[in-house]
Amino acid sequence: MATFRQAAVAGVYMTPQGDLSDRTSQSVYLECVKGALADAGLTLADVDGLIGAPPEGVGIRGSLPGGAFADLIGHPLKFQATSSIGASAQSAGIGLAAMAIAQGVCEVVVIPTVAAGSAAGYAGADRNAAVAAMAKLGSPYEYIWGTTRVADYAVVAQRHMHEFGTTPEQLAEVAVAARHGATLNPLSYMGHRGEITVDDVLSSRMISDPLHLLDCCVVNQGGGCIVVTSTERARSLGLHTPVSLLGWGEGHGYLDPNHLPELTDLYGGRVAADTAFGIAGVTRDDIDVAGISDHFTINVIVELENAGFCKRGEGGAFVEGGALKIGGRLPTNTGGGFLSCSHAASCGLFTMIEVVQQLRHEAGPRQVANARLGYVHGVGGVSHVQYGAILARD
Repeated sequence: MATFRQAAVAGVYMTPQGDLSDRTSQSVYLECVKGALADAGLTLADVDGLIGAPPEGVGIRGSLPGGAFADLIGHPLKFQATSSIGASAQSAGIGLAAMAIAQGVCEVVVIPTVAAGSAAGYAGADRNAAVAAMAKLGSPYEYIWGTTRVADYAVVAQRHMHEFGTTPEQLAEVAVAARHGATLNPLSYMGHRGEITVDDVLSSRMISDPLHLLDCCVVNQGGGCIVVTSTERARSLGLHTPVSLLGWGEGHGYLDPNHLPELTDLYGGRVAADTAFGIAGVTRDDIDVAGISDHFTINVIVELENAGFCKRGEGGAFVEGGALKIGGRLPTNTGGGFLSCSHAASCGLFTMIEVVQQLRHEAGPRQVANARLGYVHGVGGVSHVQYGAILARD
């Protein structure tokens, strides 16, 4: 427990999310790293740890990312690690950073993510090639039959509806809440398009039954970074209220969904959340604000159940009536989430940045009143692997 409490997020940075195809990924990457360090009151000279890898990591640069990053910033590192939680790999890496800092391996760890340039697989790139690449990210036993990521999650949604009576209207509530937050977030990709309603979601075109267009995450580019250091050092920097890591856990389930006893009861989410809450010593009722991976609206309903915020099968009812909006029962994805803010690169990092800003009380018009404890939950694949983290205002 003490290991995690010794580490805190001291700095965050996020670019406007949208189309960065006119920029190189390296230039955006450096902007994000330097921006997060400046937010913390630190410089590149202070960095001695890295989660992930620099952009354009091919050949030896890809296999030896710590050395590639040393080339980029001009001095060697003491620590480099990579998490394996798919789209949440960078944000899940906060636990690895915290352990390295607590053990004295390093002092300042940067965790960046970026998608930019014409070959980034998003805006400005070949859309058909991007769709073909994404199709191969499903189960190795199923993608050969032509499944896509949205179809994978549509199967989960269909099963949830069959077992528990979950409705398309309840799915839509997730998208409506996310868009509300995005309209209050100047960096979001979709906020400028204004609020949406349940009817808007249901009338948008069907992508994979029962998931409509507005049940699906956006396609965009963008970058961001967080800086993790010791809680003591974060306090001494004095620019922002430190946000400490109280608990963290991972859960690695099956790639083949046929191994799951229940398609809607995902092992990884339960284990990750139970581990994080057990270490932190807090309860679900203590959480003031949450960030839950929302690649599709069904994600949030199932992940809230798996994380223990409601019983299995009750996720649909849990999100009704604006429960996830700012001012609701559990404000979730208050900056817009993947549905309306950003689904760029290792996008789980944007979820964490939003929760950190909430706990700093720096979220402006979307601020959750008196937020002191936050929960961040991320997934990789079709929720095959997951992590949970509990953050606290110092």
